Amino acid sequence: MNTIRLSIFNLGGTIVDKYSLSPFLSLKHAFKMKGLNIPNSLIFKDMGKHKYDHITDILLDKEIFNKWEITHNREPNDKDCEDIFNIFNSYQLNEGIQKIEILKETKNIISWLGDNNISTGVTTGFNKPIMSLLRDKLYENEIYIDKYVSSTCLGKPGLPNPHMIREIMNTLSIKDPRRVIKIDDSKIGIREGKNADCITVGVAKYSTYMNMKDYNERLSKEDYIERLKCSREALWSARPDYVIDTLDELPKIINHINREN
Repeated sequence: MNTIRLSIFNLGGTIVDKYSLSPFLSLKHAFKMKGLNIPNSLIFKDMGKHKYDHITDILLDKEIFNKWEITHNREPNDKDCEDIFNIFNSYQLNEGIQKIEILKETKNIISWLGDNNISTGVTTGFNKPIMSLLRDKLYENEIYIDKYVSSTCLGKPGLPNPHMIREIMNTLSIKDPRRVIKIDDSKIGIREGKNADCITVGVAKYSTYMNMKDYNERLSKEDYIERLKCSREALWSARPDYVIDTLDELPKIINHINREN
């Protein structure tokens, strides 16, 4: 009997949208519309959070807070967070999503999981309308995932809280979190899995920690190897059970877990 009964994936950087560039570029755009150019490192730091919380944290950064005061002659407030969040969502829905592609390993791994009687789920910081469009895109490509949950669906705190994982487990009638594996390209997503007591796997190749700034950015072999090393190290810092480069390695991990148990 298989130990693993459910694999839950993050969306951006894990099964779609290499390097999580769509939310990165959309956040850059949203703040530029308010007159601020946010350092890339500050955006990358909390990628994976619910975007309203992410925007709030950026505005509370001391340097950004001061720049806002200089630009707008006042402190940022809740309405500013809401405005930036709305600009972000509008741009993401109308512009950002057009560039999102399915990662090439996704179809094979979802098929392999189905063939091995392992259910699948998705948790995401994308809002529900964007998640629904991405679900349709996956469906059109014959990639069938059993349950999707957005951080905007439950009316509860988002990542790294475990509510979305527990919602999927409850829907699929899986009680034991040690029979669930959470796969994510971000530290906050790994913490989500750990907070739910799941087995956790970081996936590095298309992670936000590759620090790519454009879909067409080209790297030398040496730069690529160095960035992949840094991505793996960033993921290991969240203390997952495993780190892999791509989803092609996931069957080996699952087979190892099943043999050990």
